[in-house]
Amino acid sequence: MMSTPPVTDPNATSVLADLSTSFDHAPWAVIELSGDTHVVQYANAAFCKMVAKSAEEVIGTPFDHLLSPVGECLDQMDRVIRTGAPASYTADEQVTPCPLLFSYSLWPVRANGRTVGLMLQVNESGPLHQARQAISQALLLGALRQDELIEAVEKANRQLRAEVRAGRQRETDAKMLTMEVAHRIKNNLTVVAALIANEIRRTSEPCVAGYLAMQDRIMAIAGLYDLISQSSHSDTVALDQYLREIARTLSASLLGETSGVRIVVEAERLRLDPDRAVPFGLLVNELTTNAVKHAFPGGTGLVTLSLHRIGDDMELTVADNGIGVPNRGQDGTPGRHGSDYVAIFARQLRGTLVRSGKPGAGTTVTIRFPMLLKTGLASVGDVTPEGRAGW
Repeated sequence: MMSTPPVTDPNATSVLADLSTSFDHAPWAVIELSGDTHVVQYANAAFCKMVAKSAEEVIGTPFDHLLSPVGECLDQMDRVIRTGAPASYTADEQVTPCPLLFSYSLWPVRANGRTVGLMLQVNESGPLHQARQAISQALLLGALRQDELIEAVEKANRQLRAEVRAGRQRETDAKMLTMEVAHRIKNNLTVVAALIANEIRRTSEPCVAGYLAMQDRIMAIAGLYDLISQSSHSDTVALDQYLREIARTLSASLLGETSGVRIVVEAERLRLDPDRAVPFGLLVNELTTNAVKHAFPGGTGLVTLSLHRIGDDMELTVADNGIGVPNRGQDGTPGRHGSDYVAIFARQLRGTLVRSGKPGAGTTVTIRFPMLLKTGLASVGDVTPEGRAGW
């Protein structure tokens, strides 16, 4: 077989010589011809052996000087290059020096819509040689297509890598935007809390408690957005860190350094979506504030914030070792609005609230809610009669 590029310069640089490692040891004859006189530019060992000449004797010699008669074959080669149509030729009789080489198959090599060369395969007679012809043709075409396929694979890989990089960049940009927005929300809430603190200094005593409660609720939400702005997981909130932040904020605002009341956190590393983290934080804030204000008339005690996973649910517990549940009829008004808020926030978590305790034995409030986000969750502003349940 051979490749014939459509050039007229007999001294043109060999194409197949660059692929010599692919053809030098091939069992079939491979040569490359160029020019109008079909001068040999490359010949492998099999062809040199076939014509009983060395490579130095073959290179630069016209093809028809090596094999004779080949006039009809050369005409077919010129016709294939000119028309781009495949052709074949079979000699009438076997000729020397290679009596088995009497049949030629030719087909064009095309690129960019034009014929740039041709392949010529010299066939031996008999069914075995016909099979070898088909195999040889497939192998040669595969070798010629290898570079094209490798280039296509590399191009696809480059495109894939570019798409992956772009996707990662979009994800990074989205996280950075979320963190930036959360940081700004936290700053704005902190400003609002500062304005409330300034208002507290100028208001009358009966209104101070309400302002303080409002300030604590705002700071609980600010703590949430502070966590989001510092977290690499902007799609979820680490509840153990959130509980510790709430405990720290409430300890600073309600207790002070000399207080005998302590707030401790016992929480597993669980995460929750930011939408439900808001009512979660407000719920913890209400329950903890209520315990600090009403459970310890003696000024000494412990409030424990616990969070554990139970199956597909989370269980939040706010427990104190204070005076416990007051006797019926002694449940005054101080915690009434807080009770309403607790019921609302528990409903927004799609949780079930259970309160237990007795006089002198402390109080425990447990809320169990699903880990996965459920559809149709109420917003913070949703207040319905069903949500107002005292405790």
